[in-house]
Amino acid sequence: MPSGNHSDKTRLAVFTAVLTTLAVLALSLLLTAPVWVWAAVMVGGNGIAVLLSIQFVHRREQAELRKVLAEQRAAKAGADQPGPDQAGADQAASPSSEPEAPTHVQYPVSAVPLPSSEVDYRFLFSATVCWRQASPQAAVPHASPGDLAVHWILTRARELTVLEKPEEYRVVQHRLAVALGTALAEPYGHVVAWAVDVSLTMTDDDSRRLDRLAELRKHERMWDQERRMEISMRRYLSEDVLKDTGSAVVWWLARHTEEIENSVEMIGHLAQLTAAANSREIPGPELLRAIQAAENGRHINGSAQDR
Repeated sequence: MPSGNHSDKTRLAVFTAVLTTLAVLALSLLLTAPVWVWAAVMVGGNGIAVLLSIQFVHRREQAELRKVLAEQRAAKAGADQPGPDQAGADQAASPSSEPEAPTHVQYPVSAVPLPSSEVDYRFLFSATVCWRQASPQAAVPHASPGDLAVHWILTRARELTVLEKPEEYRVVQHRLAVALGTALAEPYGHVVAWAVDVSLTMTDDDSRRLDRLAELRKHERMWDQERRMEISMRRYLSEDVLKDTGSAVVWWLARHTEEIENSVEMIGHLAQLTAAANSREIPGPELLRAIQAAENGRHINGSAQDR
């Protein structure tokens, strides 16, 4: 194709040059001018004619080339889009390039005892163990991969439950579900296992014991608090209020600020309480009357001095 284009350009250039020469010769016959002028006009005209002819041929070649390329692209696009029958045949003939997701096996376990932080209490573990081979090309396959997967799940669960309190089994259940939901390969690399539908319970007897212990602990804390309050009150009465008769009288007046007259009558009783609280001899009736009379005298003298 390049040789043909070159010959077309040559023929067109020669043709335009001949036409230009004839046109200049015709003008030289009609017009009078020196020979060198007509020679210059002939050379310039031929040059311009040849350039125009070459440019014309080049543009035509470019248009033809673009047309050919467009046809080739259209033919290629049609070949890349097969019809329904061809597409079905290709899909049936060629397997999918994407690898299929490995399938897994499910194995249920129920009420398996697991240790807690308390030696006498055990959790009851139930779940659905899911497992698959870690690698189909395993050099030495395990004889019982299902049991290996269950053992791996129970080992992971035991590492968590042995640190937890038995009364918190409902919270521990959610922690187990989160931990065992991750697919992990067992140490020997034979299977990858995880667990779903995780459940953690206690036996009915253990559950009742735990509830009873919790109730007793609450009562014990309440009783201990009440005992501490009682000890504090006894210390306050013995070391402060009933230390002596005077302290007892002051304490009684502080609580009965509007009953000053009655405080004199209470002196005998407070003296008896003070003596009893400090393990001293309780004053007899005569001594109590003398104490009361003395207190009354001091009270009357004080009133007279105030007047």
